[in-house]
Amino acid sequence: MINNKVAPSELIRRDFQHLKESEELNTTEEIADLLFVQSMEGRAHNGAGAFQKSFYVNTTIDDIVRALKLDPNKVKSRRQLLIDDIASFVDDTIKGKPRLRLVNAKGEPFIGVPELREIEVNAKDVLKGIYIGGLRDDPGPRAAAEEKYGITIGYGKCYPVNIDVMEKMALDGEILAHRENAGSIDAFKRAGLIISEEDLAKTAPEKSRYLYIRHKIGPGQSDDAAVVASGMVYNKDVALGIFLADAIDTLEKYVHLFKDQDDDLGYHIQKDFPGLNVTMDEVLEITYLAAVPEELDAQTPDSSLRYFLSIDRQVGQCALQSHFNFIDKKPYFPMFMSFNRVLSTEFYAYIKNKVMALKNLQAVVTSDTVMKGLETPVDNFLKRPAAIVKPGISMKDAIAKMRASGAEFLVIQDDNSAVQGVILMNDLLKLMMENGRKD
Repeated sequence: MINNKVAPSELIRRDFQHLKESEELNTTEEIADLLFVQSMEGRAHNGAGAFQKSFYVNTTIDDIVRALKLDPNKVKSRRQLLIDDIASFVDDTIKGKPRLRLVNAKGEPFIGVPELREIEVNAKDVLKGIYIGGLRDDPGPRAAAEEKYGITIGYGKCYPVNIDVMEKMALDGEILAHRENAGSIDAFKRAGLIISEEDLAKTAPEKSRYLYIRHKIGPGQSDDAAVVASGMVYNKDVALGIFLADAIDTLEKYVHLFKDQDDDLGYHIQKDFPGLNVTMDEVLEITYLAAVPEELDAQTPDSSLRYFLSIDRQVGQCALQSHFNFIDKKPYFPMFMSFNRVLSTEFYAYIKNKVMALKNLQAVVTSDTVMKGLETPVDNFLKRPAAIVKPGISMKDAIAKMRASGAEFLVIQDDNSAVQGVILMNDLLKLMMENGRKD
């Protein structure tokens, strides 16, 4: 019998080709394809793109790989190698042989991200980020953060699932991922839905899938917020570690091992790296800062690995580059991030306020400080970089000029050098979005 909850191969192939043609990732083409096959799973579940609002909720990465006529073993092994590169960095650091750069033995940057070949890092701080990043996804720390900070966080984890048992129990991937199942985990294990470790080797590979089972309903965490907040609280190297832990969490969803490798790596660091010096309170703090407020669920970006690396062609950068420019206090171009298209400038203002409130940094801004700021000559603000253009210039060309000069705003002058108007980058992007909707 045909399972109508699994997307047809023809639709998978059509959507995959469209994705490859329409998106460019800040990595190699081979690694981009390894990420696109995973993105296809969510697109099939949500009826996006070529799936045309038909919801194929039992479609797995394995179904997509086979529909694309790829070798599942090769795809899994290649994804695992990307994880192993990071694990090897951790092991070398623990053994007292820290590396200065995030590259593998061949000199290739982790996850194929070219910038990681150039950045010099403090390996100890990167391990700190991997540790915090691995644990913050755990149900235990999330529940503890809920209690400590009085917030709500949804959570769950991936399990090896027997798809025959799933069908007999009238369940599917959608129910497991979105219904609250915390009270049913033991029953799922007894029924054989969740495959035990000893039974895993006896289960035919085509009958087992690594599926997410939600424990508790609620807003989750923003990986963007975890990266940016850790960069503000600590430094960019810790933020890089958080990003690498998130990358492992993505990649492990389709490899030969059914295990939580980012979590395992975090506990390995905790046990075997004496220089870690991170308290559980620090883990809970980043967990809280990354938690999405219920009222802001739709307005907070939560980039998958694909969205972290997806290049916005209007501004020529990806979200990861933008985040690190913000952390380093370097110029960054406002851009729309994640699947819910949140403007980066608005997100950075939100996360900055959240970090400052937690750290009580608002006390630094006293009335005396404000009054001294008001005494600053107004012409000082004219020294901020601007791009001067003539009327009639296209938005695309205006953005290109701003990017080339590092300008923060656009000044439009007529032929007599009279100023006709000033446009902030934030406003320019909003105008572009409005025009795009009209078109």
